[in-house]
Amino acid sequence: MEAEYRCPICHEGLTRKEGTLVCRNRHAFNIARQGYVNLSRKQKQAGDNREMVQARTRFLEKGYYGFLREALADMTAGARTLADIGCGQGWYTRKLQGQLKYGFDLSKEAIRHAAATDKETNYAVAGIYDLPLADASLDMVTSIFTPLPEEEMRRVIQPGGTLIQVMPGPDHLLELKELAYPQAYRNPDKVRHLDGFEEPECIHVKKTVPVSDVWDLFEMTPYRYRTSSEGLRRVREAKPMDITFDFVIVRHQRKEND
Repeated sequence: MEAEYRCPICHEGLTRKEGTLVCRNRHAFNIARQGYVNLSRKQKQAGDNREMVQARTRFLEKGYYGFLREALADMTAGARTLADIGCGQGWYTRKLQGQLKYGFDLSKEAIRHAAATDKETNYAVAGIYDLPLADASLDMVTSIFTPLPEEEMRRVIQPGGTLIQVMPGPDHLLELKELAYPQAYRNPDKVRHLDGFEEPECIHVKKTVPVSDVWDLFEMTPYRYRTSSEGLRRVREAKPMDITFDFVIVRHQRKEND
């Protein structure tokens, strides 16, 4: 289905004219040869760089998180208009259900990769706090390990629609943290009620599996930038080890009358 974007500058609708999206105020955005469009107002490079995208891709394509992706695919069945915010390189996005699907991320490198490998989704470089979509235009949004722009979620999700949020469970990557830090910690419970939504429903999925490429896993986490040089050395030299993948999937339903 054809994407229905709004202009990030004036918020008017965008119309496709050959290889460009144009609004009534003549703001124009070129469609890249991979099929994505850059609708970000940021001029500087943001988000994951090429090395980070490659490390994450190498790890994800080995299927360690496949059980999470399958659970999300089942939960999105029946969606009409779905947006995956902070979608990265689209590894989850391309398996999600939806008659009209969007993927948004600020990383141009990640979006370029996503658009080249998934032709069923409309990808755009865009910030999740200023989505280039009309009010109440979505019946489902997925937010997988991304900050949650609550006000924007209330704007774009139609009454009765669904927000699916994925966050680390208490034991997620515990063995990796034990390797990197003098004292490992369990993740706190961050599930909470969102204004404008019903009480959240939670599903807990957890699996411990042998991981051969420990460094690639570490590079796709925020721990990579919070670890001492000694901790980095231990992770880089780590042999294959069992690691726990622990996730909380939270379903928030938009109130019908809000």
